This record gives sequence, C-alpha cells and structure tokens, in this order.
Amino acid sequence: MSKNCWRKCVLVCFLAVVSSVFGEDIVATTSNGAAVILHDDGRWEYYQNNSKIRDVRPDAIPEDAKFNVSVLYESVDKVKKDVRMAMEADFATEQEIKDSLRRVPKGGIIYFQVPTHQIKKGMVRTLTYTIFDKGKKPFFTTTLPDTEATPSEDRGVSNLLVVPVYAKPKGKVLKAFVKTKKSSLEIDIPIR
Repeated sequence: MSKNCWRKCVLVCFLAVVSSVFGEDIVATTSNGAAVILHDDGRWEYYQNNSKIRDVRPDAIPEDAKFNVSVLYESVDKVKKDVRMAMEADFATEQEIKDSLRRVPKGGIIYFQVPTHQIKKGMVRTLTYTIFDKGKKPFFTTTLPDTEATPSEDRGVSNLLVVPVYAKPKGKVLKAFVKTKKSSLEIDIPIR
C-alpha cells in the first residue's frame, strides 16, 4: 500500500471516529470551570452565549432555582381523629366535639408543601394550583406567591396551600397541577 493511500485510509478512520464522538452537541466543563458547548462539527463556544442547548444535568441547576413541591393528603377519618384528640386534650364537652366534627370537610384536606429553605424572600415564585376530580373541570384553582407559605407541623417543611375538600371525591385519585411561568408539575393524589 502506498503512503498516500495509507494516509487517506487513516484520515477516513479519523473522520469516522470524530463524527461518532461528536454526533450531537455536548455540554462540557473546562479545566478552569467554564461551561462550553462542543458542537458536532468540531466547533466550540461558551455555554452562556447559547440559547439552543439546555444543560439538564441535576448539578447544572443552580440551588436557588430548585423548587420541590409535594402533596400530602389527609383523609376525613384522620382529620376527625385529630380534631377529637385535640378537643379532648382541651377538655371539650362531647357536644362541642360533635359540633366540630360536623365542620370537618367530607373529602379530607390536601396540603401543598415545600422545604422551607427553598422559599426565598427576594425571589418570589407565583404558583397556580389546580385540582381535578373525575372530569375536565377543576373543582379548585387559585394563584398565590410562595411567600405566603406557613410552617407545618413537620420541621423544615412549609405549607404553601391548605385545601379543604368539601365533597367526597368521585374517584380513587385526584389530579393536582402546580404551575409557574416557566414550568408545571402534575401530581396524582391517591384517596385513602
């Protein structure tokens, strides 16, 4: 094999390896910590100047941008039990206890919660909450800022919103949606 033919063969193999490695754009970090985008054609550029590529690695999301909403559902039986225990501890009469138990929502209570350290006073998030039972029409919707959250009984957790469900749910699962301007979260709430 001649030198010229051998060089062409090596060049073709090199291009095949390069094209398989750079099949799509890759976000990488340089030795000095700068984020860069390696393009499939061999070019590179700083990550901050490119809006076409989104780095979705968990460690690429700034701590201040993370926001983990969870949902806690308390059944009507649990709420009644808690009300009875609290009133008995306050030495309420049986009639007062029965009157209070009549006011307990028939569908229980839904708590939208977040770790308290994720609520930042200077960085207010406005959240829209929507809850569906069976059907396409929601039975509850409201919009509130996260700064209106209140501490829960659990340490380090705040209640963003407490929703009494006044009617018994028709299905075994309620659907909740929490939306911000940039993202949305769908949560299934099992009814026990």
